[in-house]
Amino acid sequence: MTQKNSTALFFTTDFLILRLKLSIVTLLIGLLPSTAMAQNKIEVSTGHIESDLITLKVKVLNQENIPIDGLQAGDFKLQTAKIEKKGSNLTLSPITNFRLLEPGEEFQTDPAYVVILLDMSGSMVSVVSDDPTHIKKIDGAISAIRRFIKLVRDDRLPVQIALVPLGVDDSGKCKFAYDVNQDIIGKKLIPATDPKLDEQVNQLPTSNLCAATNLYDPVKEAVKFLGTPNRFSEQNVTPRLDVILLTDGYHDIKREIEAEQFYSLVDVLKSHPEVKVNTLGYGESLPHLRDRAINCNISDRILTTVAGVSRIQQCHLPGGDDIREYIVDQPRLTQMAQRTGGTSQFPKNAAEAVSGFETVFKSLREYQLQYEQPGAEAADQYQVIVSVDSPNRQIKLDAEPAVVRIPNLAIHRFPLIPDRLIIFGATLALLTITTKAFMGWSKKLKQEAERWL
Repeated sequence: MTQKNSTALFFTTDFLILRLKLSIVTLLIGLLPSTAMAQNKIEVSTGHIESDLITLKVKVLNQENIPIDGLQAGDFKLQTAKIEKKGSNLTLSPITNFRLLEPGEEFQTDPAYVVILLDMSGSMVSVVSDDPTHIKKIDGAISAIRRFIKLVRDDRLPVQIALVPLGVDDSGKCKFAYDVNQDIIGKKLIPATDPKLDEQVNQLPTSNLCAATNLYDPVKEAVKFLGTPNRFSEQNVTPRLDVILLTDGYHDIKREIEAEQFYSLVDVLKSHPEVKVNTLGYGESLPHLRDRAINCNISDRILTTVAGVSRIQQCHLPGGDDIREYIVDQPRLTQMAQRTGGTSQFPKNAAEAVSGFETVFKSLREYQLQYEQPGAEAADQYQVIVSVDSPNRQIKLDAEPAVVRIPNLAIHRFPLIPDRLIIFGATLALLTITTKAFMGWSKKLKQEAERWL
């Protein structure tokens, strides 16, 4: 009996261990970065509708949510079908006479509200080790911000920008420290065309920085500000809401509970899915920093994880430099962007920082495709599918179907024959009858007036 019980216990224990292993494997798979499953995609929304003339706004994004630009009209395909009733099968027909609008003729894009969070920690006055230009990171960051503002102004985009420095004086010895809260963000939010924005950029200090890096709280405040219900409800369209975080470091406040702080931020991101967070980690990569360090034996795989950021802090650089001044938390910055559909980039010099902001600018724009809806009738609904087929760019994508509703007012884009001729004839006849009636009435009044004289 004892032997049977021992055997049963053995198999039960073995079975539980196997189940536990499977559970752990499943959990690990679930925690793999979402980029492994990411694909190129198309986002389509309805833009301007004037009778049967439809303008669609189309964004084509790569695996990292970075806009794919340079596509031509021949790279797009459109198909449409009338929606008779819900659930019915639709027979799609190609649209061959659509146009890709040029920048000068595009309809105005939706408004955008952008909060730029700029790290003002002490390490921003240093130079990236392998940057041949020897430009301080703070100077490169300011150049990138100026470039972003110029691009917005040149394209006359309806964008408001809040330029918000961040940095915590945890030592009590810093000349500059920058708190971030929703009130501060609200006071700084101004149209991109406002000259005060240039003054704010010019007033950013480029030396004597010493603040510590607090990333998570400022991002939380920016996301809460932008995501506050009805804050931008005066608009008749859904505005674009973006946070741009430029930092050269990692969250260094209460590092012992970093994970708890990060997942508190994640909860805020989940509560405001309409806000995108775009991150730029300005500095050298962790593998490059490891290779510069002395006896720093950390694998590339570990350096792609949050644990790698903690591990590399224990390494030492030749010459006695503090390695913590050079750590860019690529894993966490990537996670922030991925969870919100934003972009994550890691510039190593001033030129790449400028390019990073140009990429975010492109995400504020879209392709605009214009076509006449075949057989359009007032108040009817039509389904349209946009596809991209560009062999040269190795892109082949289909967007989710979009629904277009023709306005209730009667279609005025009638063909010349016979509709416009019929309308013209009817209008002319009505005008003739009205004119004759008025002249007869006028003549009658004149006759009656003469009789009384």
